[in-house]
Amino acid sequence: MAELAHSKWSASGFEQRMLCPGSYVLQAGKPDSASKYAAEGTAAHQVLTWALQEDRPASAFIGRVIEADGFTFEVDEDMARHVQVTLDYVADLKGADGIVFADIRVNYSTYLDTPEAEAWGTADVIIARGSEIIVIDFKYGMGVEVSAEKNPQMSLYGLGALQAYHGLVADFETVRMAISQPRIRTAPSEYDTTVAELETWGRSTARSAVMTCVNADRTKLEEDDQRWLEIFVRPGEKQCKFCRAKATCPSLRAEVSLHTFSDPATLDEFDDTATAAEPKTLSDHDLGRTLAACDMIEDFTKAVRAEAERRLLAGEPVTGFKLVQGKKGNRAWSKPADVEALLKSMRLKEAEMYDFKLISPTSADKLAKAGTIGPRQWPKLQEMITQKDGAPHVAPSSDSRPALTVTPVVDDFTDVTVNSLA
Repeated sequence: MAELAHSKWSASGFEQRMLCPGSYVLQAGKPDSASKYAAEGTAAHQVLTWALQEDRPASAFIGRVIEADGFTFEVDEDMARHVQVTLDYVADLKGADGIVFADIRVNYSTYLDTPEAEAWGTADVIIARGSEIIVIDFKYGMGVEVSAEKNPQMSLYGLGALQAYHGLVADFETVRMAISQPRIRTAPSEYDTTVAELETWGRSTARSAVMTCVNADRTKLEEDDQRWLEIFVRPGEKQCKFCRAKATCPSLRAEVSLHTFSDPATLDEFDDTATAAEPKTLSDHDLGRTLAACDMIEDFTKAVRAEAERRLLAGEPVTGFKLVQGKKGNRAWSKPADVEALLKSMRLKEAEMYDFKLISPTSADKLAKAGTIGPRQWPKLQEMITQKDGAPHVAPSSDSRPALTVTPVVDDFTDVTVNSLA
């Protein structure tokens, strides 16, 4: 049986189905919209693959143009620098005796007990070294940091690697799974497990998730809709984030309504430590609980807007809304070369014709690498470069970055109300 164009049980979407089996049914037939950020990640993956297959540094591909998902990208120094972080990590793990497989399609159908053509995925890097097999996933995004620990996507890649190479390349005893996200942090997230433990997960937890999804699909028309939703559809930030059905999912809509349109909290639900002179407010616990739902709510509203726009652009009605002409874009010259010649004929000075701007440190760095700025000149410029620290950013407690220590403003002042005249 030939492999399907898209894996029915893809590794990247498996955790979503484990958390919400109903998403397997609700997403059927819905288009998967490509974003520029995802396409940029695809381009960066291509650079990683080329570098590994040709045994060259990522910088060798600077200037190469890559088309991905309808977008065009030119490999620049920034992309090459981040890809190189992962390349260096791969080289370190490979050592002198490792075997590296790049951009390899792996099949894990044996563990899920599904047809072979339905359960496969593409692993960015697999390294076979001694009794250990290593699976590495490269993520180019700057969004949420992803952990490799007990990660379903990485676990399926690991099972696929075992199905392909166990006993053929070596008799592996351990599996290391790693996620490299160089735009978030240099050090990758790693998780080690034994072959026996991973295979047990595949034949029990993962296989059970598949059976639940199949059951959800089979009973969709047999069960009362509300009852079916209660059993199989389980909204949550992680499973809803990339779900193609979130704009029309009744369970997610109900969950969002619960958080945003429920009756106002009573005074008993507010912080009971407030004094009569201080208005009562949400406790830190309630604020954190509400904040945790914000991402899910924001993602839902974005999906609703996108779905409404899609329908209107397709000529379908959306009650109470219509398409209108948006604000005009910025003015631009239709033929810059002709404009330049015309301005010169008007005898305008260069300072009047052109907007001059000092090059940025990044542009100067490129000139230094190209040799335009000499090796003894560049350090003098580097001494004049400043870089601001990142602004404080709210993140969940699970984020690997250390928490900032913030001193309350009141602690920075000295109490001068002491009766010094006594």
